[in-house]
Amino acid sequence: IPKRDWSSDVCSSDLIARAIGTIGMSSVFFQDLFGVITVDAGFTGLAAVRPRVGKGQVIHCVDAYQHGGGAVELKQAGTLSMTLGGFLRRTSLVPVISDFLFDKPEEVIAELALLNSTHDVFIVLIDSAFAFELPPVPAGWIRAFDVETGRSRVFSRRGLRDLARRTRTWQDEVERTAKQADLDVLRLGIDELKNAVALSEFVAERRLRKM
Repeated sequence: IPKRDWSSDVCSSDLIARAIGTIGMSSVFFQDLFGVITVDAGFTGLAAVRPRVGKGQVIHCVDAYQHGGGAVELKQAGTLSMTLGGFLRRTSLVPVISDFLFDKPEEVIAELALLNSTHDVFIVLIDSAFAFELPPVPAGWIRAFDVETGRSRVFSRRGLRDLARRTRTWQDEVERTAKQADLDVLRLGIDELKNAVALSEFVAERRLRKM
């Protein structure tokens, strides 16, 4: 789960936190172990909370995502799939929650597909196009600042208006690439109730399928 996506949008972060909570509470219902691994942009800088059982553990995992509390650094072991596989000591359900707005997401998807050969991996794609549907701005140029990387960029009004379309196209391609790699994809938007129902049904269906 990326700690912050490059959009640095509060709504996207809230969606990820809710997804962690919903999946975590389903694990509480079935008395399953639940943990979390957070990553920086591009799936680097891994930190983890070891899986445990209970509602308190779910709260702990949400806090680890939002504030880094209690997460310990995960040592890199070659590739991403090797690092994650080394941390997951037994066959696990691995929801990968991100908006995938970083360079070369296809490389991460390829690593997740390798991990899927020994674990049950699926992607929860946070649909972030809404975050870029900005109100009209006065004539001139707009400077946008990325709080994660510290970089800034100047946009024209047309370029700014085009961000939502470009984001949607990018995420459509991520979904297509993931499905071609035999990874299931669940897209979540801004409707909290629909998201909760979709997540619960998705996780329950996968549980039944694996049984």
